Amino acid sequence: MDNKSNRAEFIRIASKASVEEVKKFINKDWCLKRPSLVISVTGGAKNYKMKSKLFRAFQRGLLKVASTTGAWIITGGTNAGIMKLVGEIVDMNPSHRRPIHLIGIATWGCVADRHKLEVHGKTVVYTTPSPNEPDTALEPNHTKFIFVDDKRQGEYGGEIEFRARLEHAISGNFFGTRSKAASGIESQTLTTPSLHPEQSDPVPVVLLVVEGGPNTLRTVYNAVFKHNIPAVFFEGTGRCCDLFAKAVRCYEEYTKTPEDVAETSQ
Repeated sequence: MDNKSNRAEFIRIASKASVEEVKKFINKDWCLKRPSLVISVTGGAKNYKMKSKLFRAFQRGLLKVASTTGAWIITGGTNAGIMKLVGEIVDMNPSHRRPIHLIGIATWGCVADRHKLEVHGKTVVYTTPSPNEPDTALEPNHTKFIFVDDKRQGEYGGEIEFRARLEHAISGNFFGTRSKAASGIESQTLTTPSLHPEQSDPVPVVLLVVEGGPNTLRTVYNAVFKHNIPAVFFEGTGRCCDLFAKAVRCYEEYTKTPEDVAETSQ
């Protein structure tokens, strides 16, 4: 796909697709190097303007981590809300020698002009759709897209469960040197040069929550409670992110032991 003179590779999968099959595609066809860290960003998908002070801190931290650790950044991939903001920040990356892999995992039925993407092995010129388009355009600075097709049209959130499964797999043995397919047939040893046997340790995955609404709640539930992925809440950005942050503070306050209280009062 060619978007805003940027090239991005993409695949379309069923919502119940095996993570194992996607793993094979990522390793063989996309040849992505094993990341040292995955930052999964979730939050508001509508028009969102972050306060200047928070934006500077967010921008500085995201670029520093992503450009110095060879991280992947995963978002919902569309040109709206926090996903658009992340794309614009990545576009500011001063180090072209350290390209940032920005991967969008989006619900197929919500992608504007998705009919243009119904091709196989061809380059597609994807231009910004009309503002009157009911669906959402793709963010142009993403380098890879995984479109999750749950057979629904215009309903966001169809990618949430698969995204959590994929991130959980990455945090486990996703980059192991050998694997078994869902059918039980052993696959070939991975031969991608960047995937060495000594690099098969789990990859740290962190969910970064910024603002957000109901689908952000679902994302946090699937990632944290179902798949044990740690989350960081960027407090002060509003809505459900601040709700989570307050809940964490309340939990810490009400679970303090007498010893904890004594230590803090000294």
